[in-house]
Amino acid sequence: MPQGEPRRGRRAGTAGFGRGAGGTASKGEPRVDETARLRAALLRWYRRSRRDLPWRRTRDPYAIWVSEVLLQQTTVGAALPRYSAFLARFPDVEALAAAEEAEVLAEWSGLGYYSRARNLSRAARAIVARGGFPRTAEELRTLPGVGPYTAAAVASIAFDEPVPCLDGNVVRVLSRVLARRVEARSGTADGRIGRLAASLVVAPHAGERNQALMELGATVCRPRGPDCPRCPLRSVCRARALGRPERFPVSTRPEAEPPVRLAVGVAVRKGLLVLVPDTELVRGHLALPSVRVGPGESEAAALRRRWPALTGARAGAPALLGGFHHSVLTRRYRIRVFLVLDAPGSSRPAAVTLVRPGDLGRVPHGGALRKALDLWRRRTAGAAAPTPRGGGRGVPRARPRRRGQGP
Repeated sequence: MPQGEPRRGRRAGTAGFGRGAGGTASKGEPRVDETARLRAALLRWYRRSRRDLPWRRTRDPYAIWVSEVLLQQTTVGAALPRYSAFLARFPDVEALAAAEEAEVLAEWSGLGYYSRARNLSRAARAIVARGGFPRTAEELRTLPGVGPYTAAAVASIAFDEPVPCLDGNVVRVLSRVLARRVEARSGTADGRIGRLAASLVVAPHAGERNQALMELGATVCRPRGPDCPRCPLRSVCRARALGRPERFPVSTRPEAEPPVRLAVGVAVRKGLLVLVPDTELVRGHLALPSVRVGPGESEAAALRRRWPALTGARAGAPALLGGFHHSVLTRRYRIRVFLVLDAPGSSRPAAVTLVRPGDLGRVPHGGALRKALDLWRRRTAGAAAPTPRGGGRGVPRARPRRRGQGP
């Protein structure tokens, strides 16, 4: 029996790996002949079991790029309607490049992480300026906001470049195949995982092979409760042979920091909501005025103290509307929302924008603004402002107030 092939009585977890007549491999990695068999099994499984998603029905690099950016911080279920709406509004890279950034942000409303939309706008202009879409992962990485994963996804799916996509799902699959206890968040840099990924993602059909690994991690090789009997790689999976697939990869969570306390104010002037730019939760677009609350200070006191600097008006005693918890990446917030009755007279006026409640759906916004305005609607008698849900067209007719102007 050639050295490295499985035999009865051998320690569990080494079956299918090592050196053999079919080619050589590093210790613990599949042989060349095994890798070819795994590629075929993976592709067959994907074509039979994949979810029917609209971005999988196209080789258009623009549509694939939009879908990859959208899915960076958005679930598939939430992304589906917004993907179609975004492409209807900006059907090609030329349309996106010609649009004002404010239009792109408005279409992105409600999805959060607005740097994605800004980078889409900037990158579209760069693509048009260079005369066409980059065709390699290396070229794609020169675009604003495009990292190694997105570049590999677009290059492989649209142009069949054999470059593997290494995200958390793929690292989990391959770390289990190798029984390699890498740290989940840094596994993309592991040499053995990278070599195995590269051996599985080859042309032709490089894009399908990448998507197969992603799909396998998302639907079968889950963090908890992996469905090993359905896995096309189960015959060589060392973690499965060991009986402990959930031990791989290693997940080390940093100690959670206490939530940041925020006070958010809802103020209405002559039927118009007061919005300000650049708050704790958002950068580069409008939001409700908010302040970070320090130790030993009440939310109401902090908001009233900072209100003149935020809005250019004096504040009466804020009335609590309610509260909720909110997260942005790894940072957690405990938010209290107040109704504020304000009046002109600040010695330090600030820029504000007054927006009709009916136009809120066309103002770029995130989940925190939606939740705060839901509280306002429920708790304020006679309020008739609809919760913004995004999908509006164009920029609302707002009434800007410049620094130095009274409200």
